[in-house]
Amino acid sequence: MSIIVIFCDSRAMNGPRAGAINEGPQLSETRHRTKFYSRGQRAREGVCLGRLQSRHEQQNDRVTIWEDKKLNAFMRTLAFGLTAAIAGPALAEFPEKPVTLIAPFNAGGGTDLLLRGFQEPFAAALGGNAVVTNMAGGSGTVAASHLAGLKPDGYTLGYLSITVSTIQPQIKNVPYDKESWTPICSVAASPTLFYVRSDSEYNSLEDVKGAAEANPNALIFGSSGPGAITHLTMVAAMNGLGIMDNVKHLPHKGSGPAMKSMAGGIIQFFGDTEVMMSRYDLKPLAVFADQRLPSLPDVPTATEAGIKAPLNELYLWGGLFAPAGLDDAVTAKLAAACDEAVKSDAFQEFAGKTGTVINYRGPEDFDAFFRQQWDANKTLIEAAGL
Repeated sequence: MSIIVIFCDSRAMNGPRAGAINEGPQLSETRHRTKFYSRGQRAREGVCLGRLQSRHEQQNDRVTIWEDKKLNAFMRTLAFGLTAAIAGPALAEFPEKPVTLIAPFNAGGGTDLLLRGFQEPFAAALGGNAVVTNMAGGSGTVAASHLAGLKPDGYTLGYLSITVSTIQPQIKNVPYDKESWTPICSVAASPTLFYVRSDSEYNSLEDVKGAAEANPNALIFGSSGPGAITHLTMVAAMNGLGIMDNVKHLPHKGSGPAMKSMAGGIIQFFGDTEVMMSRYDLKPLAVFADQRLPSLPDVPTATEAGIKAPLNELYLWGGLFAPAGLDDAVTAKLAAACDEAVKSDAFQEFAGKTGTVINYRGPEDFDAFFRQQWDANKTLIEAAGL
């Protein structure tokens, strides 16, 4: 996007080059549109704009038009100076208002809790304010679809996970794909766990397998929605244990509502990250990681519990995304704030308490990782039968 300074010289209007356009220096990335007119002589506007449209409008250039009977070097310098003054502060002053961080699930879920732990250190690093808003539905696709359609100004970001950004758009008809984003930074990559209620009679995956085989279709696992990491964790577990046909699936609009079903005995099993244990009374039976978690040394890995590759490891990674086309300078500033936030004492403490595995990647590395994951997750989609 450019600013084109257009000089409509009244003397040229009457000569053989009537309607000639003189383009001043171009400035990049600004949202300002300014026109300077002298009194009278409005007919010339049509001449200039007619030529302007044929040469610049289709390119979506930002246009500054200067019209005066006596155009000289001084006026040209003044016009350029005014244009630069308009464009200059646009990026330098970012952020001028709070940055909204969208959590694509209901309050109380793992993604929501992580984003709220990230919110304050991110705002402090950015030198402004940040607010978290929840937009649940469609296993995260409602929020992602909304975000993808917004203006890329840096003031609205989404915390999108592996499923929302790389799996859902491959199994649903949604208005976004891998070209819809400006990846800002990855924040975390946490393994998922197999949960039951803390007072559950089940103490191992072997117990779960025995109960499902003895009572076909009597037991129910929940998820935060079809295709969500919570769903895929349960699919991996039930398939790995050989009991997928013996259990039922009840999807919810987020992990928070699913936990209410768990507390009420409507569902017996659920899969999510360790962050859930900081808020809900749960008992983990297995962790889908390559080794036991230091924070939960007595919880076996899925491999130890009898689940074989490729179903034995699942990580919920997530990061900040903006709509495609965000200015490079704004992207860099947001990424720097993200880096500082994940290194902050506050977020490090949060991560330690919740078992969140911090995994920062800057814009370029995160973009490459995101695209690789898009392709790799096609295999997981097939395994889940989605």
